[in-house]
Amino acid sequence: MSSPENHPAGNPQDSTRPASGTTPGNPGAGQSRPAGAQPPASTAAQTKAGAPTSSAKTSPKAGKKADKPKSPKGEWGVFRTVVVLVGLVLAGFGAYYLITGTSGLPDTDIGTPSPTLESQFRFFAAMMVGVGAAFITIGVKFQWANMLWMVCLMVFIGGIGRVLSWAFSGTPHYLMIILMVIELAFPAALLVWHRYIAKTTEIRNEYAARG
Repeated sequence: MSSPENHPAGNPQDSTRPASGTTPGNPGAGQSRPAGAQPPASTAAQTKAGAPTSSAKTSPKAGKKADKPKSPKGEWGVFRTVVVLVGLVLAGFGAYYLITGTSGLPDTDIGTPSPTLESQFRFFAAMMVGVGAAFITIGVKFQWANMLWMVCLMVFIGGIGRVLSWAFSGTPHYLMIILMVIELAFPAALLVWHRYIAKTTEIRNEYAARG
C-alpha cells in the first residue's frame, strides 16, 4: 500500500481536465481545425440563410423599369385626334360667323338685323373660336386634361341655350336642331370616353406594378 505522501498535492482529477482556454466540443484558440473538415451545421445554415448573395441584389434601374406606367398609346392617340378635330370644327364655325355675321345663318332673309344683334352675335362667334382653340390645345399638349371638362361644360350649356331659344322663340332651322343635339350629347360622351381610358390605364399600371 502506498502512503498519501506519494500522491501529488491537489485534486487527483486535475490530471484529466483539458487545457485552459478550451472546452470539450469547441476547439480553442490554440487548436486548429483539421484540413478538409466541414464547418458546423449551424454555421453553414446561417451562411445560407443570412448571407446576402449577388443574385439577390436588384438593380435600381430594373426597379424603375418595372414600375414605369404603361399607357395605351393607341387609345389616347385616337382620343386626342378626336378632341383636335372637334376644336377645328368649332373654331371654323366661329371664324365663319365672325366674318359673315348673322347673314351666314340660314333663314335670315326676313330683314336686316339690328347693329346690336350683329355686335352680340359676332362676339359669341369669337367665343366659339376660343372654345375651339381650347379643344385643339388640350388635344395637342394634353397637359391640361382637366380643362377638357370645363370646355365640354361650356359647349353643353350652349346646347341648353338652344333648347331655351326653341322653347321661347319657336322652332329654329333644322340645322340648329342638329347642332343642339350634338352640343348636348357629344360633350357628355367625350367625358365618359376620357374617364374610361383613364380608368383602364390605371388598372393596367396596377397589374404591371404587381407583375
